[in-house]
Amino acid sequence: MDTEFKDNLTNIISLAKSQGYGNDDILNVTNEYFGYEASNYVNYLLNKIEFIERLYRPTVSFSQEELYNCIYNSVLSGIQPDNILAVCEEFLNLDDYAFCQLAIEHILCYRQPSVNEEQAFVLIILKLLAIDDIEEVIKLVDDVKNIFLKKIAILPFTEYIYRLYLSNKPVDYFLELANKTRYYEFQKIFLRVVNIISKEKGDNLEFNFDVNSQVLNTKLIADSKINQLEKELENAQLLSLDEMGKLLVNTLADFQVDATFSGCKSGPTFNRIEVKLGKGVKFSSVANLGEDLMQQLGSFLGIKVPPMVSVLPGRCAFDLPRVDRQKAYFWDYVDFESEIDPFAISIPGGVDVNGEYFDIALTSENVTHILGGGRTRSGKSQFEKAVILYLARRYPPSVVRLALSDVKRVTFSKFDQLPHLVSPVCKDARSTADLLDYLVAFMELRYQEFEDYKCETIREFNFKTLPERLIMSRVVCIIDECFDLLSDEAYADRIKKALMKLLAKAGGAGIHLFLYTQRPDKNVIDPLIRSNFPAKTAFATTRPEDSCIILGDKDTRAANLLGHGDFLYKVADEQTMRLQALYVADDEKPEYFQKLISEAINQQDPYEEWDSGLDFVEFLETLYVNQNVVDINAVSKVVQKAVIDIDEQQKNSILSLHKRGYALDEIIKSVFGKSRHDGRIYKKIRNAVEDFINESNN
Repeated sequence: MDTEFKDNLTNIISLAKSQGYGNDDILNVTNEYFGYEASNYVNYLLNKIEFIERLYRPTVSFSQEELYNCIYNSVLSGIQPDNILAVCEEFLNLDDYAFCQLAIEHILCYRQPSVNEEQAFVLIILKLLAIDDIEEVIKLVDDVKNIFLKKIAILPFTEYIYRLYLSNKPVDYFLELANKTRYYEFQKIFLRVVNIISKEKGDNLEFNFDVNSQVLNTKLIADSKINQLEKELENAQLLSLDEMGKLLVNTLADFQVDATFSGCKSGPTFNRIEVKLGKGVKFSSVANLGEDLMQQLGSFLGIKVPPMVSVLPGRCAFDLPRVDRQKAYFWDYVDFESEIDPFAISIPGGVDVNGEYFDIALTSENVTHILGGGRTRSGKSQFEKAVILYLARRYPPSVVRLALSDVKRVTFSKFDQLPHLVSPVCKDARSTADLLDYLVAFMELRYQEFEDYKCETIREFNFKTLPERLIMSRVVCIIDECFDLLSDEAYADRIKKALMKLLAKAGGAGIHLFLYTQRPDKNVIDPLIRSNFPAKTAFATTRPEDSCIILGDKDTRAANLLGHGDFLYKVADEQTMRLQALYVADDEKPEYFQKLISEAINQQDPYEEWDSGLDFVEFLETLYVNQNVVDINAVSKVVQKAVIDIDEQQKNSILSLHKRGYALDEIIKSVFGKSRHDGRIYKKIRNAVEDFINESNN
């Protein structure tokens, strides 16, 4: 082709591109009219034009955080990674494009799958295993990049491999499968099985994986190496629950205990194996076998602490710690959306052995007050924080009030802005004594109100007043580290005296005590106090004696709990429950915690709260007149009578209406324009008017 012809072709192609013709259209026309040589030149020109356009194309620059979020949302919406990268390559500069490549890899590997994704993935694996297509499972898991989905596959895969082991598959079979997987966790499972088989046959062989080449090597090892393999096997839970149950029954038979396997359950913390003892076999024959069972079965079941043994109706239960223990996160179980019922106040309990959420009905007559305790890292503080956070976010201040004491000064400090608080969070023995004295006076005033309304309990009172949107709140008083308070020389007697009054009468008035300690001591928390707590929450204790102090009846089971929220919930006349407390994770997800606190502060309150007329600050000022603690009832009356000054015209009107037979409430309504709904000011006016009438009659 001469130069003039090439120039003409260049001009024609430029014109065609400007008019919107595609490369394929231009090449087809060139082939038809100008021949092979011209087509090659046109193809060269088109590639050159595309390269120049891409080289000088306008690009967009984003912050890396914005890019990552955009890519993350695209992956979640189901867009294929190749399509995402194609768009990024077209519009982004080279640095941002390289970042996008890394971001996609990171998201694919570390994104937390949804529950539906996890369930669908497990279902696929189970279907493949059901038809014994283990090689397809290996290929499926190898191709998955997400580490969380890979981990989910481990448990069903392990159980399947264990069944293969029981079917007497040869070593070569497992070696062949091991060479087919790139997933190291699957390789370790095969390694364990191979080593078990080699040990049973006395071959003393060790099979190690070269992770880089995935080549399986074999070599002789010394007897001492076998011990290391046994330790590794302790971490592998190769048995299904039914197989655990059968193994347990066989082991009990070795101890001359006749028993039959009756069922199993799995919770987040432990697996429960239930057995029925033979006729004439006493529970005492298995109650203390925990350590013996750990010694016999520890290496097979992967347990490192003795199982807890409990009696159940018609059977007994052996709670075996789970190797893959799960946390019960607060946000996965609580409900803040449904409509509240002011007659059914509840607090978070935990997750039971069936994996079901259980809440504690605070308004139940069997609960009223709760005694609890546990050693450091037992999960006690997380339980308390879950209770406070739930009550504050779930119920408005008119329905639930909080009274908190925290001598450690750090457990409840995050709640000091809540409008639900009766007083500032108490941080020492004196302020706690003040708070309890206030609650005693508060309780007495409530009972006076019950007398006026002809009712006996807060429930009856609220039934009568709720149609008018007036409600008397429940008061939940949580005292942490009560050991320090009850052993304080200056204030212990005063605190004990107030506690005894509240424990005796406060339940009916809607005041509930939660008393917690790290160090249960029978000489500090005396039996009279302990016996007045109908509900107990025992977390892991250091000594069996501590468990007995909390649970009573020589119940030492709390000493065998696993810590970190594993606890026993005991209520009179009901079966003791073992629960996993909810984990608030306020340090792990502070933004979620603060969000709930903010919502608790700003929530709408549909009711008008009954007001006792007893102001906490005024109460304290009167309480410490002359630096001596005076009678609590007298103090409350002084506080309520304060401030109200009746002028002469009002006095004349009061006397006139009284002589004409008007009731006290009618007099106050007529002279002052106030009713019961006006709360504290109404109380003060009522007391002042009542005193004036009595003085006039005398």
